[in-house]
Amino acid sequence: MKRILLLTLFAFPNLAVAVEPLFETPENMEPTWVDNILSVFGADGEFDDSKAIDMSYLPTAYYTPEKKFGVGLLMVGLYKTDGASSEEQPSSLVLNSFVSMNNSYGVEVENMTFFNGGKQRLLLGLDLHNEASVYYGQGIEQGDLDSNHHEFEEQVYGFKPRWMTEVADNYFLGVGADFTYASADKLELVETGMPVESADILPNNFSSGLVVSSIYDSRDYRLNATKGWLFQIEAGLYQNSEYSTFSTYDIELANYIDLSSTSLLSAAPGLIAWQVQAQFTDGDVPWNLLPDLGGSSAMRGYIKGRYRDEQMMMGQVEYRLPIFQRYGMVFWGAVGSVAPKVSDLSEELLTSYGTGFRFNIKDNINLRFDIGVGENETNFYLNVKEVF
Repeated sequence: MKRILLLTLFAFPNLAVAVEPLFETPENMEPTWVDNILSVFGADGEFDDSKAIDMSYLPTAYYTPEKKFGVGLLMVGLYKTDGASSEEQPSSLVLNSFVSMNNSYGVEVENMTFFNGGKQRLLLGLDLHNEASVYYGQGIEQGDLDSNHHEFEEQVYGFKPRWMTEVADNYFLGVGADFTYASADKLELVETGMPVESADILPNNFSSGLVVSSIYDSRDYRLNATKGWLFQIEAGLYQNSEYSTFSTYDIELANYIDLSSTSLLSAAPGLIAWQVQAQFTDGDVPWNLLPDLGGSSAMRGYIKGRYRDEQMMMGQVEYRLPIFQRYGMVFWGAVGSVAPKVSDLSEELLTSYGTGFRFNIKDNINLRFDIGVGENETNFYLNVKEVF
């Protein structure tokens, strides 16, 4: 979700991080009055495992060209299941809600629970929103044309449960489901201001699917890894409301390198994180489930929904630099493409780059404020947890 923070920036009490910061925190540094205020919201930068769930509540305000001014509430909760050791990463609940002046509103929930020492995992994702969105057609060529700029109200109701179990060291097999309803109202061609019949271009649809996954995950902390690998493959078979079928294939490879742990860069602070994503589809895929580039997690700098097609591949590299206490920065670059066929993905590439600020709110979970620059636009993002 793209946002510009309007309320406040956070002060920074002590925080122990695995990656070496640029400046060390003095041992005798006392909390400021701002720190004490933030502690009222649970944003103390720590995790109290004596609580059933340790919550933080962060009110925010934002602005985007589509949603206009709005307010929201970010909630982050950490907890451990019975029998979990002190060394295990905690389970997490992240809730992001918003409402704006032009009647955009929504809530996104992600809940990951670790059982049996992390050998079993339950991931629940919920997305409910009614918000302003854009449509340019399919493909990069269509997305490049400003004359294709359509705006509409998008309603999405999605629920994605996943169950994963460890079958070998750091290797999991998973099974899950995906239920998504999407509709589009008030479709309008921006250049002329004329309404367009949304049912002809963006028909309402409901899709349900079975998803299986193969996952190698050696990351030390799922929401903000400092070392390890992730290699995940998901395949989904769906049926939509028109009784036609389609399939999806998602691939993700990511790695995290602590620079202070490498022999050549042992004196360098921060870490390098890189990721490759691919999303392939086959069959009669609804408009809302077509792979796309843009938004807060893939090719930041492009508005989400401008570039979409049947196939997608992208890669991004980040330099993550803890600076002082709870304060850090990131710098990144990305390249990606969408196309109707996998063989066409290399024909035309999009690039983006940017920088961002990080504020730790609870046990290595960051509030991130990013500025992304694409080839024809610049966008701002405010979110909880790292992009990957």
